[in-house]
Amino acid sequence: MSTWLWTTLDPAGHLAWTSSDAVVSLAVAGAVLAWVAAVWTSRGLPVGATSLRVASLALWALALGTLAAALSGPSWVEERGRSEPGKVVVLVDGSASMGVLEGAAPRSAAVAEILKRIGPDAELLTFDEDIHAGAPDPNSPDAWTGRGTDVGLALSAVADRYLGQQLRGVVLITDGLDRGALRRELAAASDAGQALAGAVPALPGPLTIYQVGQADDLYDVAIDGVINGGFAFLRTDFRLTARVRGPAGLTLPVTLSREGRTLRTKQVKLGEDGRGKVSFDVRPTKVGRFAYMLSVPVDDADAVPGNNSYPVVIRVVRDRTRVLQVSGSPSYDQKFMRLFLKEDPSVDLVSFFILRTREDMGAGWRSDELSLIAFPYERLFSEDLDSFDLVILQNFDYKPYFDRSADELLGNIANYVRDGGALLMTGGDRSFDLAGYGETPLAAVLPVALGVTGVRSDPTPFRPVLTDAGRVHPVTRLGASPAESEAIWERLPKQDGFNEVVGLAPDSAALLEHPSARSRTGKAPILAVREVGKGRSMALMVDASWRWSFSEAAVGRGNQAYLRFWKNSLRWLMGDPEDQRVVITPARENVLLGDSVRVVIKVHDAGYLPVDGAVVRGTVTPPSGRAQSFEAVTDASGEASIEVAAKEQGAHRIRASSPGVPGRGETVFAVSDRDPELVEIVPDGVFLQRLAAAYGARAVYRPPGDPAGPTLDASAGREVLDRRVIDLASVPLVGLLFGLLAGGAWITRRRAGAR
Repeated sequence: MSTWLWTTLDPAGHLAWTSSDAVVSLAVAGAVLAWVAAVWTSRGLPVGATSLRVASLALWALALGTLAAALSGPSWVEERGRSEPGKVVVLVDGSASMGVLEGAAPRSAAVAEILKRIGPDAELLTFDEDIHAGAPDPNSPDAWTGRGTDVGLALSAVADRYLGQQLRGVVLITDGLDRGALRRELAAASDAGQALAGAVPALPGPLTIYQVGQADDLYDVAIDGVINGGFAFLRTDFRLTARVRGPAGLTLPVTLSREGRTLRTKQVKLGEDGRGKVSFDVRPTKVGRFAYMLSVPVDDADAVPGNNSYPVVIRVVRDRTRVLQVSGSPSYDQKFMRLFLKEDPSVDLVSFFILRTREDMGAGWRSDELSLIAFPYERLFSEDLDSFDLVILQNFDYKPYFDRSADELLGNIANYVRDGGALLMTGGDRSFDLAGYGETPLAAVLPVALGVTGVRSDPTPFRPVLTDAGRVHPVTRLGASPAESEAIWERLPKQDGFNEVVGLAPDSAALLEHPSARSRTGKAPILAVREVGKGRSMALMVDASWRWSFSEAAVGRGNQAYLRFWKNSLRWLMGDPEDQRVVITPARENVLLGDSVRVVIKVHDAGYLPVDGAVVRGTVTPPSGRAQSFEAVTDASGEASIEVAAKEQGAHRIRASSPGVPGRGETVFAVSDRDPELVEIVPDGVFLQRLAAAYGARAVYRPPGDPAGPTLDASAGREVLDRRVIDLASVPLVGLLFGLLAGGAWITRRRAGAR
């Protein structure tokens, strides 16, 4: 070592230049130019001053050289290697299961004692579904909030982070409740009698596994899960089966509730393994989504109260659609429609055609002399009407059958639609204005306006064309995309004519229209739909839809266009929750307490086109009943979204509507305190023993209460390179030297007679 003015330099070091080449080049160029300028300005000195002139230029050259060297960033670099003992890395499980109560203390309290045995110099890392520096407070249960514990990920992270190093030891502190793949892989390998070593990552040091938590100190009653199909059929029993866990032999009451209302309670006795099952049969009376909750009482000593209840959202759909088909006469259209409905196992069909008229019954014939059955129209359209989901009037003229009660019976059908029923009227020579429906109460619920005088039908063949609404409406969606649907409609055969109408009724939409014929509201509608009150109606102004079946079959596509059209029509007429004008969809149906859920509200016009700029108003009603109002505006795609905070446990029902849009959307999501990390809280020592066995002699498993310290490799160490960089340009000698040389050059120049 040597002392050089104000710093000490190691002779083993080396000189390095830190400035860029551009800076060095500019410094040298500047110094050369400055020296040339000095030479130029010293030409006029007296001849006798030549020696002073040379001395001045030499001193100035040295000063400029010193400055250029300083600007080049000279540094003295010293490097020395030294040995350090290897690190001890501690992986602490930071998941929520580490914070559960065991007796009077949280499970995490054991972590502090284990850390004392390891020593203060260890590097602490916390892991759950990720890995973080440091460790939670061992004495605070609230500090342990991690989810998705992944032991395999944590071990792999250590292997990658310390690749090429030798660690004195790796310590794993956990309850063994691994949610990743490693626990399953080791269990599968063990059951199959395979070697375990291939399932674990290689570690740079010996592994010590400390288990915290014991099952004997744990009291926990829980509903582990609920067995259900995810959906149910209207007016048909479905079963919810709860899997209950707790102390062996315990008898517990299990309660089933729906959106805060208790339905029933049953007792279940747990077996020797501490497990039991209890089932509830439920018969839904409405379609839609409904939130059910199965729960058991919460004891003061319960380690995890949040798993004592289990929410389930069930979608209720129709199993069988009850349809009343009334046809005025036999025809191909009636035949194809009847076959379509009879062959659908989800349809319960009641069909009437070739009926006795009032003239038949009043002609004096005995019943046994008449081959036609009597048409029980009074009972059907009064007593039995509410039992049907859909009424089809297919080319049906009511006048020959209904007597003076026609207005009452047709008024019943109109009220049935307003109250949530569905009505379909098809064309023909006994339908629409040809049957005088424009003068009846039924006209008020049809999607077309009646009252045509003079010629009421047009027999000219034509091919219907899709409207803008028809390109996106679920009824006319025959293909996977609007373009494919349009291509299918364009190749369907022509119709044999159509029933003329005044035009569209208010709040109705035309899905198919005539290519040239006009009505008062625009092109003549061929297929129109409407929402009336809680119900829906549809009008098809032709009676030859059966031709759509033959045309597709002729080109090898079967009768899919015909079937898909009528299936779409039935689904829409039934008011499927997904086909409403206002549809509400939560991003998740089951939400953890304290989280938030994004809810999307879609608004469609009468033709199911998205509505831009629609104001959406609604409420979110939590279990407490304190409804929270919201308002949003739809974008160009007809969607608006809100964020709903899950602050209460239980069912949250969302309702929304838009001014000027009939009906409202409705859905439900369930909020629970069932942290996925706390579904299973009994420590898994078997997994930890298998993990130790997978590492063989390089690992040791220590059960709860084991006082021994970790297994360490005393020979493990690492070489650490110490590097010292001294900036020579900042050493005071450089500035002093430049000042002395520049000052000497100036003094010498003055003595030579220059300015």
